[in-house]
Amino acid sequence: MANQLGVLNALDAVKTQWYHFTTIVIVGMGFFTDAYDLFSISLITKLLGRIYYSDELSKKPGTLPPHIVVAVIGVAFCRTLAGQLFFGWLGDKLGRKRVYGLTLMLMVIFSIASGLSFEKSPDGVMATLCFFRFWLGFHMLQSL
Repeated sequence: MANQLGVLNALDAVKTQWYHFTTIVIVGMGFFTDAYDLFSISLITKLLGRIYYSDELSKKPGTLPPHIVVAVIGVAFCRTLAGQLFFGWLGDKLGRKRVYGLTLMLMVIFSIASGLSFEKSPDGVMATLCFFRFWLGFHMLQSL
C-alpha cells in the first residue's frame, strides 16, 4: 500500500507531459469501447429477434426469447469481471505494454468472429454470438 501511495505522489509531483495525454486517450478509448458494447447490444437484440425468431404468419416482428436476451446481455457482465481479474494479474506478471498488445490483437480477432457468428439454428447462432462476445470483452477494459 505504501508503494502505491509513493507512485501516486510521484505522479502528482510531475509536470503534465505527452504520455499523460496518451494514457488518457488509451484509457478513454477502452472505456468508450466497452460502454458502447454494453449499450449497443440491447438494440442489436431487437434486430436479431426480427431476423432469427420471426414468424412469417404473424404480423408482429419477431423477438428474442427472454432466456436468450438474458444470456446475450448477461455474458458481458460476467466476462468483464473475469477479464479484469485475469488480465490485471497477467499485466502485473508480464508487463502492461505486452499484455495491452495481446489484448488489442484478441479484440480484433473476436470482433470479426462475433460479427460472423455461425450455426444452422437460431439458438446456435445466439450461442456462438455469446461465446465470441464473452471472449471479445474478456480483455476490453484491461487498460484501465
